[in-house]
Amino acid sequence: MIYYSIIIPLLLATSLALFIIPRIIMVSVKKELMDEDAIERDGKIRRKVPRFGGVSLFPILVISVGLPLACTFFLNDQFSTNAEDSTYFVQFMMMMTGMTAMYLVGVMDDLVGVSLKSKLTIEFLAALLIPLSGLRINHLDGLLGLYELSPWLSIPLTVAGVLYVSNTISMLDDIDGLASGMAIIAFAVMAVLCGVASQYLLLMVCVAMVGLLAPFLFRNVLGWRVGWRKLFFGDTGGLTIGYLLAFVAISVSQMGGRELPYGIGMACFGTLLVPMFDVLRVGITRLVNGRNVFRGGDRNHIHHRLMRAGLEPRQVLLVVLLIITEFIGLNLWGVLEGWDLSLLLVIDVSAWGLIQVVIMYFKKRKELEF
Repeated sequence: MIYYSIIIPLLLATSLALFIIPRIIMVSVKKELMDEDAIERDGKIRRKVPRFGGVSLFPILVISVGLPLACTFFLNDQFSTNAEDSTYFVQFMMMMTGMTAMYLVGVMDDLVGVSLKSKLTIEFLAALLIPLSGLRINHLDGLLGLYELSPWLSIPLTVAGVLYVSNTISMLDDIDGLASGMAIIAFAVMAVLCGVASQYLLLMVCVAMVGLLAPFLFRNVLGWRVGWRKLFFGDTGGLTIGYLLAFVAISVSQMGGRELPYGIGMACFGTLLVPMFDVLRVGITRLVNGRNVFRGGDRNHIHHRLMRAGLEPRQVLLVVLLIITEFIGLNLWGVLEGWDLSLLLVIDVSAWGLIQVVIMYFKKRKELEF
């Protein structure tokens, strides 16, 4: 079991990523698929960074999960598939269909650009596939006093949640290693929960994602030491990772009260609280200032604010990942201890507010120095 669900997907994904990423960089350089501006630091112009790295994610994931999965059928050992559960199989295949749509619209956006209306329409249809497959946020375990949700409420909530999470990753792809580091932590936590729940197909997916994202993290953070060139995920990678994270989080949250502790959904989405809270704050700020919520360029995300507070990019990476880890630990502890989920949400929001106050304090102090 451990070979098919952990070791083989992990090694396959990492090996394929190490092999494919340099080829993608070569193509990106030849076809000039680079970020718009060269990077200038300390008065020196550095090379432009390829922005087409996300194109590698979907094929690597399919190979890293599909090959060991096929081996389990060939060896007549279907431990990882829940093949007798047709509903589970339908949910997984509908997710793969939606993720393919997300991947393709991301490729088009990175290559030639896609209008906001067309992009949101495709994202909406892809997100709609998840509740249509039968996988919905249909129970909030008492969060805000809500328990069972009717389809009229659970379907829109699920679609909104998938769209929300899917678009958060791209917004973090400004700091070297931030998007990949956050995703690795989230998928690693989900992998542990899937292993505890004996959901081996989802475990394979999470482990494969950890394996293929690790070379991205190393290349962008430490790769310069060995002469490796950096690259960005682009919309292709951001949408693909975000959509898959949303699916896994919803799937694992549905195991609460059965294979996993009651209220585990709070811990699942606790892995995504920092980017979700940050996008919400930025969106509200844009609304207050009369700006289009969907138009970026204001450099007001948490990593931008930390840099204006005086931190270097590597320090920002460590601080944000530490904050994410603390939120995960807090929510896991609260769920395992049986805390009221509404109280846990209040603590999360209060902690986030305190973090913003601290950032604002150091940001103001830094501005006064100039």
